[in-house]
Amino acid sequence: MRDAILTRLLAVPSCVPRTGRAFTAACLVAGLGSATAQNGDRPGEAQPPLPEDLAIPAAPVLSPEEARAAFVLEPGLAITCIASEPLVVDPVDVAFDGDGRLWVCEMRGYMPNVDGEGETEPNGRVAVLRDEDGDGVMDARTDFLTGLVLPRAVMPYRDGALVIVPPELRFYRDTDGDGRADEHVVVDRGFGGIHSPEHAANALRWTHDNWIQLSNHRWRYREVDGEWQRQRTNGGGQWGLTLDAEGRAFFNTNSDGLRGDEYSSHYAVRNPNYGVARGVNVRVAQEQAVWPIRMTPGVNRGYRPETLRDDWTLATFTGACGPLVYLGDALPREYRGNAFVAEPCGNLVKRYELREKGALGVEALDPHPGREFLASTDERFRPVNLVDGPDGALYVVDMYRGVIQHRLFVTSWLRAQVEARGLEQPLGLGRIWRIAPADEERAKPAPMSAMSWTELVATLGHPNGWRRVTAQRLIVEEGRSERDARELCRLALQESKSTLGRMHALWALEGLDALDAEDVIAGLSDPDEPVHHAAVRCAETPLSTGDDDVLAALADLEGGVSDRVRRQVVLSLGQAEAAAADRALLRTLSGSTEAPELVGAALSGLRGREPAILAPALELGERPGPNRLRFLEGLAASIARSGQSEAIAAVLERVVDDSSRVEAARALVDGLLAGRPRGATGEPVALRLAVRPGAQDALEDEQRLAALRGRLGADRVDALLSAITWPGGPNDDGAEVRALTDAEQERFDRGRALFADSCASCHQSSGLGEPGLAPPLRYSPWLLGGRKRPIRILLGGLTGPVTVAGEEWNLEMPVFAASPEDVAAVLTYARREWGHGADPITPEEVCAVQAELAERGKPWTAAELEAAGD
Repeated sequence: MRDAILTRLLAVPSCVPRTGRAFTAACLVAGLGSATAQNGDRPGEAQPPLPEDLAIPAAPVLSPEEARAAFVLEPGLAITCIASEPLVVDPVDVAFDGDGRLWVCEMRGYMPNVDGEGETEPNGRVAVLRDEDGDGVMDARTDFLTGLVLPRAVMPYRDGALVIVPPELRFYRDTDGDGRADEHVVVDRGFGGIHSPEHAANALRWTHDNWIQLSNHRWRYREVDGEWQRQRTNGGGQWGLTLDAEGRAFFNTNSDGLRGDEYSSHYAVRNPNYGVARGVNVRVAQEQAVWPIRMTPGVNRGYRPETLRDDWTLATFTGACGPLVYLGDALPREYRGNAFVAEPCGNLVKRYELREKGALGVEALDPHPGREFLASTDERFRPVNLVDGPDGALYVVDMYRGVIQHRLFVTSWLRAQVEARGLEQPLGLGRIWRIAPADEERAKPAPMSAMSWTELVATLGHPNGWRRVTAQRLIVEEGRSERDARELCRLALQESKSTLGRMHALWALEGLDALDAEDVIAGLSDPDEPVHHAAVRCAETPLSTGDDDVLAALADLEGGVSDRVRRQVVLSLGQAEAAAADRALLRTLSGSTEAPELVGAALSGLRGREPAILAPALELGERPGPNRLRFLEGLAASIARSGQSEAIAAVLERVVDDSSRVEAARALVDGLLAGRPRGATGEPVALRLAVRPGAQDALEDEQRLAALRGRLGADRVDALLSAITWPGGPNDDGAEVRALTDAEQERFDRGRALFADSCASCHQSSGLGEPGLAPPLRYSPWLLGGRKRPIRILLGGLTGPVTVAGEEWNLEMPVFAASPEDVAAVLTYARREWGHGADPITPEEVCAVQAELAERGKPWTAAELEAAGD
């Protein structure tokens, strides 16, 4: 039956094979509708038009009932529309509050036409929808906020909501109870989303450890006693964020259906001297194929053979977004814990089954290759986000429109179809869909605001994950001064029959600032992994104060736990930043079998403490294991990257000490070499010490040097000799980085702010880039190798492939649309940040290059930049 439906809906003429598209230059221009190059066009890449006899199904605007009939959904389930225009318009994010009201973030200004004209009009809104008769359909609307420019996310919080309004994250309060915002505070600044809505922070999610995490953003937030705090994370994701039942984060990028963090990513980025620890932003879904039920030629790069199948349907993700790990209890059991991913370009929602992979990871498997969980024959069905609800159902946010691709990336191929098929209009539509069992007898959930503390704490063990997490959030928001809340959570930790209920009770106590050592020890002794894993994290505060009982309980736990918990023990011992915890960390490394992930977990927590732990780390015992040797190498590399002369000199002393074990000394040398800084061309340069190191005496003594070569290997020692310098010493080229003038320093400071707003969401504030999204800028010859080259890139854009640090990137960098002063500022910043020493760029230089490029009108390729010279 389903195959028959698919055959009918695809309606692809047999006379138009996908592989047989012929075109001429004349019909190419005619087919593209305009000879003007688009931002997404790549030089030299042909965009043949669609065959004239290809019968593309029409894409008229459908009513909600007509759109519902166009869906194909997995058997046994039903989809209903709970809100549509004019009640909801251009929704991009939604969130239910504890009483079942639906908060909607409306990006009404997005792409008014294919050129994006008028996109910055202040017409965005945050609305609150209500179901007043209890039938599951929204009946009423209150505008909480109006007059916004491209708002990006909303999360109900306390007596209002957190909202991303570029360039700020704001907390809006409704102080008089009329449903409208009366005042706000700015939580943080530097948020992008105006110039490039596809590549900026979004998705506000309450995490199990009582922080608010975002997608595509390197900070997370929490409010403590009225003050907002922030903590660095690894970021991750492009649009959308979700958590599984134990709090692991999952996200995606447009072409990568599901990625995730094996543990909370703030641990992975604690130590810039080490870098990012393994286990975060890992690919979870290897299978990227999608299966639309209508032909989809209207995708941005449909002219490429790999983009569309022979039947003109999208082959793999190109607009993956809005992931959801479904934690509800309304759908049948086989769906619970599954991941769902929206694909607006393919008019579908994909389902993955999540399974534990090995000892530490998770993998996503497609349970039904060749068909999707939800798909539509309506080209205007644009699912952009997915959420759980208080009733346990799955909700789909449908932006419902013809144009979904942003102007910065639109190709001539796509523009031609938008214009020819009238996809720009109408605007001002939107739907929210609810998926539940077809035979469901729906009961309206009780409002959580009316619950007693006893009822609210009991909800921590509810089978619906949305209710568990919301109950925890409400307890933390409202219960800090309530003794009943604290004691009931403590009782739930001890007596709840629900494993997840005990886990959430532990985290609720942490959020109430009521967690004591006895609570932690009780959690550590819990037989179920979700609880004792959470307890390891909760142990960090008592460990930091030197609590011996908690440390002993942690030591008792280590013997019989999973590798996942053991890694968390190492992560948490480092977070404690206490000498006793550091010693326990070394014992854990020594007692473990070969486990590289433990080494990275350990090093990630030692920022600034590397020199202090060097001596105890060298107490290797009779047989140093591979973990300890890897740790020593990583420790030396971290010390080298720190640039601390005294610490580097201390490592050198250990290397030349005849009493040092050979394996340890080799590991230290290898680490120092690996940690050397990179020059403008990306090659390692010498470690520059402030003064001549004491170890140099041994290195200049012929007899001792010969012995050292014999012990450690001549090549290794010679490499070390060339890797160390100091003022007036060997390898000192005398080059000094000149100080910035006052005007240049002002330009640098301006550039820092511009970089944070426009560049950091992709290249990251560290300059290290993000896998699958943007290459690193640190020591990149594309930035530092010449003066005109980076100006050309910012003014003209760059299209891949381009090789950076030995890795090929086949992505696009849009034009940096800014004044010559701002272009000069952001480049001056990037050429002097992260240890760079390249000269600043002036506005006059930018103007000169701008004049040269006046007639260019297309992005640069790597070959063109190299041919153009500096």
